[in-house]
Amino acid sequence: MKIRSLIMTFFLLLGLALTVTPGCSGGTAEDSLAMPVRGVWMHPGFFGPDKAAAVAKMQATLDGYARAGINTLIMLVKDTSGHVYYASGTGVPAPAWNWDFFETFLAEARKRKMEVHPWFCVFPESGLLGRVRQHPEWLIRSAKGEMDGAVNPALPDVRAYEIGLMLEVVAKYGVDWVHLDYIRYPCEPTEPFFGFDPESLRLFKEDTGIDMAAVKARDTGNPAWNVWLRWNTERVTVFVRELRSALKATGRKVRISAAVFPDAANARVAIGQDWAAWGREGLVDMLNPMLYTNDVKLYQTLAREAMAYAKGATLVCPGIGIGTSHNQNTPEGMIEEMRITKALGGDGVVYFSSSSLTQPFLDRLKVGK
Repeated sequence: MKIRSLIMTFFLLLGLALTVTPGCSGGTAEDSLAMPVRGVWMHPGFFGPDKAAAVAKMQATLDGYARAGINTLIMLVKDTSGHVYYASGTGVPAPAWNWDFFETFLAEARKRKMEVHPWFCVFPESGLLGRVRQHPEWLIRSAKGEMDGAVNPALPDVRAYEIGLMLEVVAKYGVDWVHLDYIRYPCEPTEPFFGFDPESLRLFKEDTGIDMAAVKARDTGNPAWNVWLRWNTERVTVFVRELRSALKATGRKVRISAAVFPDAANARVAIGQDWAAWGREGLVDMLNPMLYTNDVKLYQTLAREAMAYAKGATLVCPGIGIGTSHNQNTPEGMIEEMRITKALGGDGVVYFSSSSLTQPFLDRLKVGK
């Protein structure tokens, strides 16, 4: 009996040892942070308009990112004013950059085998530039006549114009991704803030039979108002569908990533951003819910919801706020949110943004490669 007991004890201890060992297989407990995507949002302003200085900073920055395990760069190519940072035949280039910023940046990224997502602030056009200046009817205006510096997703001409800019970048630079930001209605001055211009009202009536101009009770107790909310939300989804079809027509596999608001249920109603549906339907290839908080429990709740919405149809790589208008993170806080993402089955994370991702954060990421 003693021999049997000793044998059982030996195998029990062996089992415990085998259970513990895999977590240390790479030499550190941080191996669990490895995920397919480790990205960062970047702005041309981080490098500046002087080409020689910008190239030197690009090289040093990307070398540092490579050492920190960063493999995905989401680089702004169209900002909220409507300026673009590439050689465009349609858009208006940012005036301080008299050289093709995106071409130069893309070349440096490709030398390091990093994936680049050209980042479009889709509907904001606050500069009223170029084609938008020629078409003031494209701008969103409320029932009270309030105007916003954004164009209206409900208008087919608007959708065609913004998609045209994206197709131009895809054709000119041979990129494999397009990144959508501000893929929604404005959240200022009020939520929701949908367009009451004559053409939008005409299209809505044509689709639904409802004359929204004659609807007095504009609240969720009114069935007609609920139809209006859903219709506007669907216009943004129509944009995503049209973009996906246009990219497919290029004959190349060009994928879509999207920066989206943290709570899908609220975003669908308040800003017309039904990103949960995009995930379920596989309309986008990567969702980046912007979970800019230091509250790790809240981060975990929202990240878990995002994974559930995607249901394996799309990658989910939450945005971790390093320095934002909503939070100021720490290296350890960043690491903890990465651990949560990995534990939930996330495909990676994206940091906001390059200007905040300082050396202490990069040094911490080196440990967790």
